[in-house]
Amino acid sequence: MFRKYLIGILIFFCLQHNSICFAQTDSINNVIDFSLDGFGNIYVAKKTSEFIKINSEGKVMRINSRKDLGVPTSINAENPLRILIFYREQGWLIVADNQLAFQFEIDLKRLGLTDPTQVANTFDGGIWVFDRGNGTLNKIMISPTGVQNTGTIDLRQILFTELNPQQLITDGNYLILSNDNTLYIFDRYGTYIRKIELDDITISLNIEETTVNASTKNSLYSCDIRYLSEPTKYAAMKQTAIRKSANTKSKLYELTLGDVLMVSPSKK
Repeated sequence: MFRKYLIGILIFFCLQHNSICFAQTDSINNVIDFSLDGFGNIYVAKKTSEFIKINSEGKVMRINSRKDLGVPTSINAENPLRILIFYREQGWLIVADNQLAFQFEIDLKRLGLTDPTQVANTFDGGIWVFDRGNGTLNKIMISPTGVQNTGTIDLRQILFTELNPQQLITDGNYLILSNDNTLYIFDRYGTYIRKIELDDITISLNIEETTVNASTKNSLYSCDIRYLSEPTKYAAMKQTAIRKSANTKSKLYELTLGDVLMVSPSKK
C-alpha cells in the first residue's frame, strides 16, 4: 500500500514538473525517429506528427507539431541550433531551432530532387540531401534570396552501385552514408574517402573525432577514418528487435521495430 502511495506521488510530481523521469527504464510509444544533440538532449519525432525535446534529466522542454504533412520520416539534431525534420513522401524539409520553433520549410522536389531520402547538416550552414532517384548527394544552401541546390555529386559514378541508405550523419568534418552493411565515408566537402564493411545493417552510428563507431545486431565496430585498415570488431549481445540505438554517458536509447523508444541507464 505504501509502495503504491509513493508511486502515485512520483507520477504526480513528474506531471506537475513536465518530466518523463528517465532515471530508470522507461519508454515512449509511437516513435518514428529520435536524435541526440551534443548536450544530452533528445529530440523525438512521433507518428502523431508531434516533436518533443527532452533534456538529459528526462524533462520535456518543448513540444511542437505539424499535422497537415502527415507522418514525419526522420529528425536530425546533430547541429543543436538547426534541427532537421524530414518528410520523405512529400519531399518536404522543416528546419527548426533548438526550441523546436519552425524557421524554414523547403520543398526539395522543386529543387530538382526526385526521391530525397536522407538529410544532414553541412559544416558551413548548408544541408546535405541524398536523392535516391538520381543517386546523388546534393548540397542545399539557404540565403536571404532563397534556397538553392549549389552542388550535386553523382555517387553512382564514384561508388558504382545503387544506393538506398538507412542513415546519413555528419560531425562537421566527416560525412557517413550507411547503406545496408556498408559505411561510405566522405570528408566535409563530399569527397569520397573509403568504405567500411559490416556484418549486417547498421543500428547505431556515431563519429568521435576521427573514429567511427557502429553497431549491428551482432557486433560492435570501431575504425579510424584516417587509415585504410579494417575496423576493430567486437562481439555484442544480439539486438534482433532494435532498429536504432544511441547512448550518452547516463542513458541508453533504443528504438524498437514496434516504434517504442526504450530508455535505460547507459551501458557505457
